[in-house]
This record gives sequence, structure tokens and C-alpha cells, in this order.
Amino acid sequence: MEPSKTGTDIYRSRNPRTSDYFCSVEANFEELEGIWDDRYASRYGYWRPYTLDVIYRYLDCGDLHGGFARVKCKDCGHEFLRAFSCKRRHFCPSCHQKRVIEFGEWLCTGVLESVSHRPENLFYV
Repeated sequence: MEPSKTGTDIYRSRNPRTSDYFCSVEANFEELEGIWDDRYASRYGYWRPYTLDVIYRYLDCGDLHGGFARVKCKDCGHEFLRAFSCKRRHFCPSCHQKRVIEFGEWLCTGVLESVSHRPENLFYV
């Protein structure tokens, strides 16, 4: 987000279709599925049906055609559309990064104590 002239943040939706990763997945995953049994099954196992669900949800991630929520500011009345995400870890870079940040915040606020985890008076030889 970039600050506007009024000092408020403006939401700028990402465009996943412009990334090289997205274009590569979209262009090649059907071919990969077709050759999987012959080339990769002996080494990595069978093609899991769940894989298609992950790939299709990734391809729909951030696309307004796949569903959206309308967000409205209570103060100024500004509205924008927010596309639904795939909520997949490890495959979708955007959703994965969000989950990593949320997990880190949960660790810092709810799990880890705010103490030094390494004594300062130890000297390593």
C-alpha cells in the first residue's frame, strides 16, 4: 500500500496473473499431470487427486471472478472489492506469506515469553 495525498492508505489489489510463477503453473500443470505416471510416479509416488484441488484453487486465488467481498470504510464510505484467496500454504506465495506472518505473531504474543533465550554470560571457546 502506498500513502495517499490525504495520509490514508489505499488498497491496491495484487494481480497474480502477471507473475512468472502463475504463468508457468497455468501453462504447464496439465502437461505435468499427463506425464506424471510415466516419468515421476516411480520416484515421487502417484498423482494425488488433492493436487488438482490445490492447483485450481491457486489459479483462482486473487481473481474477482472466483468470488469477492465488498469492503467499505465506516468513516469515509470508500468501497473496494477484495478477492477471495486460496488459503493454501507452500504452493501459493501470497497465502503462504500471510500464514507465516500470522504464525510468527502468534508465537511472539501467545507462546514465547519475553525473556532472553540465550544467557549472555556464557563464553564459547
